[in-house]
Amino acid sequence: MSEDLELVVFGAHLRGGPLAHQLTDLDARWVGEITTAPRYRMCVLPTDPPKPAVSRVPEGEPGASLMGHVWLLSPSALGLFLAALPAPMQLGKVEFDDGTWRIGFSCDAAATTGPDISSYGSWPAAIAAHAV
Repeated sequence: MSEDLELVVFGAHLRGGPLAHQLTDLDARWVGEITTAPRYRMCVLPTDPPKPAVSRVPEGEPGASLMGHVWLLSPSALGLFLAALPAPMQLGKVEFDDGTWRIGFSCDAAATTGPDISSYGSWPAAIAAHAV
């Protein structure tokens, strides 16, 4: 049996979020919260409903630390999840404040043209502040 893999999410797939069922339907288990290294930005995608787009900033540009949730999935479940992702969403390596790199939910940087909400530090905080 394969060892479970970590997946870090930042928006609608957060525990209790409207798309978290897409993970729990694949028997994913919530582990806890984690914060990225301060090298990311979060923008609002022009979708209905709105979704966040997390992308890494180029070296030397200002970024922010963002809160995410860690889920554990089997390798096959992670593959199914990845196959179902709509563009411009993607999975890739994300750097965290403890120096580790983990599989994280991100967005093609070319699609991050909406309002920058990075200063809120998380999708729930941006929603609570009515920035979304």
